[in-house]
Amino acid sequence: MISLEIPTSMNRVIIDLELSKGSLYYKNKGYPASRKGTKQRDSNTVAKIRTICNEKRTYGSPRVRAILKRDHNIKLTHYMTHSIMDEEDLLIHKHEKRQSRMHTGKISVEKSNMRWCSDITSIKAWDKTKGRFAYIIDCCDRSVIAWRFSKHLQASDIEQMMQEAIIKRFGGETPKALGLQFLHDNGPEYIEKQLKKSLAEWDVEDCNTPTYSPQSNGMSESFNGTFKRDYVYMNCLDDFGTIKNQMEGWIKEYNTYAPHSSLDMMTPHEYFENYIAA
Repeated sequence: MISLEIPTSMNRVIIDLELSKGSLYYKNKGYPASRKGTKQRDSNTVAKIRTICNEKRTYGSPRVRAILKRDHNIKLTHYMTHSIMDEEDLLIHKHEKRQSRMHTGKISVEKSNMRWCSDITSIKAWDKTKGRFAYIIDCCDRSVIAWRFSKHLQASDIEQMMQEAIIKRFGGETPKALGLQFLHDNGPEYIEKQLKKSLAEWDVEDCNTPTYSPQSNGMSESFNGTFKRDYVYMNCLDDFGTIKNQMEGWIKEYNTYAPHSSLDMMTPHEYFENYIAA
């Protein structure tokens, strides 16, 4: 009869079986209850996100997160907001970027009323009529300071728009902009002699971009895409008059409602008011 010698020490068992001590003492505790399965979503939060995305179908997760915090006092992380929108199929689809010329300059500035940019873009109605939309944007707070929408635009319209913007921001009956830079492309409306003369009288530095370099006025190009995506393509465009009637509301909403990623998710109006207060 064979007798087996039973070890009396745990250390001898570990040595004989060539095991690690940790493997004998390890006990699987499992995940905490809060980590099991899919994270529970607050139905009210999901409903708010759906409402925002239904009203603003072109808003991404950073803008939705900012509106939740600002208007509904709901604080979510970037990951959680993006995750909920992904599960609800509310994320916007990004298009492939077109290759373009490199531009190493910096258009934005640190203070308001240092540099303004301007451009003219076309908006086409469903009845094939076209309107031309001209605007002036502050390169710091991104506010649309002045704008025009008409079937035809001339240099005199740009001159009147610029005069209106200077009085609005600098005050006074006689426009004086104190060294303000005015950035624009080489369109015929912007290079007209009378406009250049008026800019010099208003102490405005005329800054036209290089030929065939739209990136040099990239802030205006970006605004064109954002404005059309968020407002023009999301609304009724029956004819020129329909678009014109909606234009003022679109500009007001852009200035006072839409969060801007370059402004720490504040609206242009909020950012400018904070700058003035400071």
